[in-house]
Amino acid sequence: MKKILYPFSIIYNFVSNLNRKFTKQQQLSSPVISVGNITWGGSGKTPVVLEIAKYILSLGKMPVILSRGYARKENTLNNVIVRDNEKIISDICASGDEPYMMAQNIKCPIIIGRDRIQSAKLSQKFNPDVFILDDGFQHWKLKRDLDIVCINSLNPFGNNMIIPAGILREKTEALKRADIVILTNANLCDDIKLKDIKKKVVSITGKGPLLSFCDNSNITNMSDNSLTDINDLKNKNIVMLCAIGSPDNFRNTIIKLGLNIKQEIILKDHHKYNYKDIGNITAILTDDDVIVTTQKDSVKLKDVCDNTLRKKIYIVNISVDFNADRTILEQHINKILF
Repeated sequence: MKKILYPFSIIYNFVSNLNRKFTKQQQLSSPVISVGNITWGGSGKTPVVLEIAKYILSLGKMPVILSRGYARKENTLNNVIVRDNEKIISDICASGDEPYMMAQNIKCPIIIGRDRIQSAKLSQKFNPDVFILDDGFQHWKLKRDLDIVCINSLNPFGNNMIIPAGILREKTEALKRADIVILTNANLCDDIKLKDIKKKVVSITGKGPLLSFCDNSNITNMSDNSLTDINDLKNKNIVMLCAIGSPDNFRNTIIKLGLNIKQEIILKDHHKYNYKDIGNITAILTDDDVIVTTQKDSVKLKDVCDNTLRKKIYIVNISVDFNADRTILEQHINKILF
């Protein structure tokens, strides 16, 4: 299959490079921090975006997150303000799953739309101090002041081939453009593999990558949002349910928590759950089964589940920690803000 798709990968790469070469970049009114990746699928960038936004808020500055808003149920070209600096003002249909999930976890404006420049114009009422460009590494139209690339330690480059033959959006040499490379899910990756990835990043960029660690200690029940002791789930049969870019990450997270996965239900990234899905899921559950899912999935599941099923659904709320590397990240951010 790779051989069949390889010619299309060449075309994809050629068009992408042409687009980058001839696209004129525009400078926004405030500094831009881009958080992106070089692969298709989950790289752990969303928790990084949230962590950066929280740090900027702690400085007394106002960040505005500009997101593309993939797979919106309301398929429109309009730019949408998902939340302002006080509350969520849109719904998941108009927002898309990831922006809506971010809006539940951060108190800063989030604006979505293909045209990020128009989104930036909409944000002026919030007096932004800095823009955070979500999934921005291949967004050529905006000039950025800090370019951050996230690489999933569990599957950094796939088969090293470009879409559609592989998962790379660009050749790995594109990492040279990055100011910072972050290896996400570092604590889920074995030491030997992590060392090899770090060595490859250094060989390309001449700089050591930062490490981010997946913190999944916060588990809540969907019914009442109550915190759940992980030990209460260890005698349960776990049905893993997700529709995300990297289900392997989530599987490893559940295993690291010491839970027993009885069955996996893995759907296409950004899948929109419906009542038929819920019926199929309910039909396979026994009394001792519980569902463990992601935050991204939970915002789509909640409206189509009754309360009986919600009581059986547990959400792993993932955040990131940079440990010693946090200081380096904060220094880069401070440099463009002050």
